[in-house]
Amino acid sequence: MHIYWFTGRSLKDLCSTTQTSLASGLVNRGHNLTFVNPDESGSHADWPWTHQSIQFEARPGLRSRALGIKMRKWFEQHDSKTDSVALVDWRIAHALVPLFQLRTIPWVLIDRSPPADKGILSLLQWPSWKRSWKLVRANSSARGCVVSQKHQEFVQKKTGVKTSSITVLPAGVDLDLFQSKKRFSKLTMVYHGRLDQHRGVLALPMLLQKVRTSGLDARLIMIGDGDSMPGLQIMAAEKDNFDIHSTLEQDALADIISRCHIGLLPMPEHKMWAIASPLKRSEYAASGLLIYGIDHAGHRFSTSDSLDWMKLVKQHDFHNEGVQWFNNLDEQQIEQLSIQARTYAEENLSWEHTLDSLEQTILTLVRRNPLNQ
Repeated sequence: MHIYWFTGRSLKDLCSTTQTSLASGLVNRGHNLTFVNPDESGSHADWPWTHQSIQFEARPGLRSRALGIKMRKWFEQHDSKTDSVALVDWRIAHALVPLFQLRTIPWVLIDRSPPADKGILSLLQWPSWKRSWKLVRANSSARGCVVSQKHQEFVQKKTGVKTSSITVLPAGVDLDLFQSKKRFSKLTMVYHGRLDQHRGVLALPMLLQKVRTSGLDARLIMIGDGDSMPGLQIMAAEKDNFDIHSTLEQDALADIISRCHIGLLPMPEHKMWAIASPLKRSEYAASGLLIYGIDHAGHRFSTSDSLDWMKLVKQHDFHNEGVQWFNNLDEQQIEQLSIQARTYAEENLSWEHTLDSLEQTILTLVRRNPLNQ
């Protein structure tokens, strides 16, 4: 079977972990895969798939449309295999799906998140998102993938797509890369991801200040890029116990996280974060970190078990509850809870679980394809 993965995401992005983990897993399971995205030719030489570079130029708001058209033109000239299936991001599906249907190629819509941008850009993206999901609803040879149960419910409510046409692919973690190591001597909190104001990241320096004012010697590390970066850099320059880094390579990121004690999830209870499945959550757990954050569905693990190493609170209690919890932890408790977090990750958060679901969805579509019967 040959899989074509069409995406606008660059593998240089911090959020590309899902694509690289699942694509590598599919190849390791014996499938051929062509990865189609805007990265430069030759930049995927170390990955186990064939790469097709699609270069384009467009203004913000028109980029997905322009990329989709370029990808369609390439695929029109490409001789696709009989036993093919396509994975396609919702942002570019409108340009490619008609060609998939013309060639009787089953396809899977990949939705890692509905439009999350603020302002006019988000307003431009919502019609495209809904149109892409309606293509799934109208096509029996298509399926859609989401990141959580809440995300699935959101899609159903907004577009009317049936449950049987949606597969949940939660964020997993590379258990070999993210491991528990010798911790920093000082209690260290860490956040990694987009440093955008609407993600609640500006609450974290204040949390550090309140923790230190309580008498606890603590440190904060933040890793990423975003619109809050300039302000955070000014704060970090004024504080000895606040370090900030731009986006790091996965190896360097994993090394820092593995030496921290507490992973932070500050994203507020907004509809976009409530349906998410943040990669950082699984990476914190695999690294043996305790997790502290805002309580909503997007931050909770889908389990009925009591997770003593994870504490989620109401947004208005974020600072006070954090100060209290951190001060009640001693070194022995942190070590015990760290072991529990790592054990949970090993049993529940491997990418293999997510890969099983994706592969089963793909195989089901291929078996139903009349060209293969």
